[in-house]
Formats: sequence, structure tokens, C-alpha cells
Amino acid sequence: MARIAPLTKPYPDEFAQRMAILMRGAEPLALFTTLATNDRAWGKFTGGSLLDKGSPLSMRQREIVIDRVTARCGCEYEWGVHIAGFAAHVGLTAQQVHATVHGAADDPAWPSDEQVLIATVDALLDHKKLDNAQWTALRALVDEVQALEIVQLVAFYHGVSLICGALDLPLESNAARFPAAIGD
Repeated sequence: MARIAPLTKPYPDEFAQRMAILMRGAEPLALFTTLATNDRAWGKFTGGSLLDKGSPLSMRQREIVIDRVTARCGCEYEWGVHIAGFAAHVGLTAQQVHATVHGAADDPAWPSDEQVLIATVDALLDHKKLDNAQWTALRALVDEVQALEIVQLVAFYHGVSLICGALDLPLESNAARFPAAIGD
């Protein structure tokens, strides 16, 4: 049973219009219908979203960061939504999808530039900051605007992971599931 009852159809007009664009005809995610029960929570959530078309990152960079954050936070809900929705589109291999959950930053599934993205996520989640060497490595890969976007993505999806965990959202039926560790 849901901890907070989600919106049900018929949805409020503004929400329905936004979902028609965002979900492209698919049913809204439980995360969205749950947060939209409270105008303030929904407004804060959508106001902080970084999935707009103005991102200075490539879609692949953005998805690698999101996938790693949500995997490291144990948020199978959001990880699964993003893997199902974007992994093939951005060219993530099966080994890379597995590595978002089980691999280290230096996993050979990743080219060196993407290892920097993974290492940046890991450092921010583990230490809540980047040391000078980590910042230098990130800046060798991306410009200042992109670096800030990466930090904001980590913060936002850490928050999304906390929301999903607190609400104990049921996994979306069409979303991916965490892969088993090799040898399990």
C-alpha cells in the first residue's frame, strides 16, 4: 500500500498537460503522481529538475551521472526508469549498465573520460565534496558550466533517491531492475 496515495484520473488539467508532453502518451510515473498530490512539493520538484533541453551536458553524460547516483543510493525505482528510458538511446552497453550498479570508477567498461564522471559521482556521494585533484580531473574533461551541472545532477538525484526510498514507491512495471552481481 502506498505511503501517500497518488493522484488518480482524471488528473488536474495542468498536471495532465505536463504529463502528456513529458510522458509522451505513457502513464505518469508513481513518483510524479505522488508528488503532485501536494502543489508545493510538486513545484519544488519540477523547479529543481535538470532534464530540460538546455543541459550543457550530452544526454549520455547526464544519464551516466543519474544512473550512477541512483545506483549508489540504492534507488532501483529511479535507476530502473532511467535505464529503461535512456540507456539504449545513449548507447550504454550491458556491461556499462551493470557497472553503474556494481563497478568501480575505474571499471574497464568505461572509457577514461566516463571514468572521471563515475569517480566524481562517487566522491560527492562518499565525501560530499571534491578534493583539488578530483576537481582538476573533472575540469580537464568539462568546462565550468558543465561541472556545475554535474554537481547539481548528483545533488538532485540524491534527493530523488531519498524521496523514492521514503515513499517506498513500487517499481514501475516497465522499468529495468538492478542486475545481479557477477557470481550471484
